[in-house]
Amino acid sequence: MPDDLELTTRLARGDQAALDVIVHAHQDAVVRFARSVTRDENSALDAAQEAFIRLWRNPKSFTGGSLRAWLFTVARNVALNEFRGNRRRTARIERVVEPPTPPTADQRAADAERLQNVRDFIAGMPEQERSALTLYAAEGLTQAEVATVLGTSEGAVKQAILSARKKLRERFEDFS
Repeated sequence: MPDDLELTTRLARGDQAALDVIVHAHQDAVVRFARSVTRDENSALDAAQEAFIRLWRNPKSFTGGSLRAWLFTVARNVALNEFRGNRRRTARIERVVEPPTPPTADQRAADAERLQNVRDFIAGMPEQERSALTLYAAEGLTQAEVATVLGTSEGAVKQAILSARKKLRERFEDFS
């Protein structure tokens, strides 16, 4: 499989197939990350789509490194700009998502409730901690890549991840 720089070079020459390869390889991860930033499915899809559109319009803006991290950065910036704009225009409305119908077995029901509590807790963390934890633990980026995506230092990323993990341990210390 061609590397990211080769694909973006092909894209700059008008090779539509290169964009298809890039989207196929990165779309799910970019949408997942955007969802963690926006906490809204439609906004996440819009942010991810905008990241791919920006790459398509200006493939030379990617100059090397991790294309996935570059796409995460663009999607995050789009999502945050949209969020800030919406917040200035209207009051933020929290969307409550009901957990799926629990299985009939008591343990499965208890596990589903615990998992939802963890998700809710993570969703309530400060954006920097939530994003750093999501990119590092769920998306598998290195701390250096997370720092690039978030526009901060590796030290700040390490601190955000440590802080998020500490909060999780303190809140859910009864889990075994």
